[in-house]
Amino acid sequence: MLPDCDPIKDTSDSLISLEDAVAWTGNYQSQHPNKLRSVYFPKNVFEALLEPDSAKGIRIYLANSIPTGDAVDTMILVGATEDSDLTTEGEYSLYDHGTSSPPCIISSPLSH
Repeated sequence: MLPDCDPIKDTSDSLISLEDAVAWTGNYQSQHPNKLRSVYFPKNVFEALLEPDSAKGIRIYLANSIPTGDAVDTMILVGATEDSDLTTEGEYSLYDHGTSSPPCIISSPLSH
């Protein structure tokens, strides 16, 4: 863990209740009604990111496909360790886009 990260506050492997998840997503979505709510990535993406022995997890970056104007919110997924990303071209994979909601409509108590 990096020195700026407090291991006492690290909740990266903690479960939360569905009740909390519904409340937290509701808080965000009511404050940002037209923003990205979720992105679906298939199982093979996660398997590919975790395949290298050096990958200890997956880091997810919030991103925009273009810098201004009609920017499309998305996420970029990369294999990672606690304190670095596995981004060597040709050696590791990075994934983008996925299936975004909105505009796609999904059936979930987390999508308000």
